[in-house]
Parts: sequence; C-alpha cells; structure tokens
Amino acid sequence: MRFIHAAAAIGIAIAVVFIASAMLMATPAHADFSGYRRCVGKMTEPVAERDPQNLQLVGEIEQDLDSGVSPAAETQKVAQKGFDPSFAKGIVQCVIEERP
Repeated sequence: MRFIHAAAAIGIAIAVVFIASAMLMATPAHADFSGYRRCVGKMTEPVAERDPQNLQLVGEIEQDLDSGVSPAAETQKVAQKGFDPSFAKGIVQCVIEERP
C-alpha cells in the first residue's frame, strides 16, 4: 500500500511540474508598462483627449499587433481614438519597443 501512495505522490509532482511549465509558456507577453510610460512621457502632444498611458489602450495595441495588424494600420486606428497622428505613431512605436 505504501508503494501506491509513493507512486501517486511522484505522479502528482510530475504532473504539477508539467502543468506549471505549460502555463508559463502559454502566458502572453506584455509590454513593460513602466518602460512604455517613460517612452510616452518623452513625447509631447498639444492636447490629448485620451490618456496615452491607459493600460487598456496598450493591451489593445499589443493584441492587434499580435494578430498581424501592421504598425501603420495600428497607428491609424490609434489616431481615430483621438490622438494626433504623429503622437499615435509614437504610441505604437513605444508599445513595439517595450515588448519583451
């Protein structure tokens, strides 16, 4: 009976290791938000209707770029959200630069 308990414990330990490693590999990469904030903070825009340091905006840009949207198309999309086109380009560039 002890052999069965030992074998079960070893089996569970091995399964936990495999599951944990699979979950770590499946975790999507996100931009370094503090690096992104520094990058955006260096840029200046006369009037911003939206906050360029919004985590939701960063997440949307990352998701679009991951799905194959070109940086130029993403820049246009960000500009349509109320940012100056040149500032929108800088926002997209900061997301690209700060991704791992």
